[in-house]
Amino acid sequence: MKIEKTFVLKHPRAFVWSKFADVAFVAECLPGASIVSTLGENRYRGRMSVKVGPMAAAFEGDVAIETNEPEWTGVVSGKGADARSSSRATGSLTYRLTEEGGATHVGIVSDFNLAGPLAQFGKGSIIQEIANRITAAFVENFESRLSSAPAAIASRQDGTPAPAPQRSLDAGNLIWTILRERLRAFFRGLLGRSSA
Repeated sequence: MKIEKTFVLKHPRAFVWSKFADVAFVAECLPGASIVSTLGENRYRGRMSVKVGPMAAAFEGDVAIETNEPEWTGVVSGKGADARSSSRATGSLTYRLTEEGGATHVGIVSDFNLAGPLAQFGKGSIIQEIANRITAAFVENFESRLSSAPAAIASRQDGTPAPAPQRSLDAGNLIWTILRERLRAFFRGLLGRSSA
């Protein structure tokens, strides 16, 4: 499945670029993600924790990053598996940064495949809506951490532990929220038509 998103960060492109290159920083902004270890040569061991209803999955696998600084683009690719559910995921994310008026426009194209028990939740419209909400949370977290980055760096140098990994992404709650909103919209439309 391919998903395209764009968003704007209120910071200069060079600063945003430096933070996109900090894999641990990016993982801290993405719900459910964490970097487990560094493998060298822009390769990492990562984890993505997801909860869908009663089913919880922790995808572990390798992540590789390629950047093209002259073009302000990067590609993050990876694959992982959940030992408990036998679900597997592979994917890549391409990003491009452009600057306008002191702000940075970020364009993202992600392409991923999900196999195994969790794939039953892979309906296009539901996944698209979940992606929208994850992106919104990522942008909010990224913007917030960019704004407080100097203070965070200083506190880490003082010996304070880095932020704890985020809790797993509860996709089950997202799915129920989406379905509830769609039902409400359906009944509002139905009641609107009947009163006309």
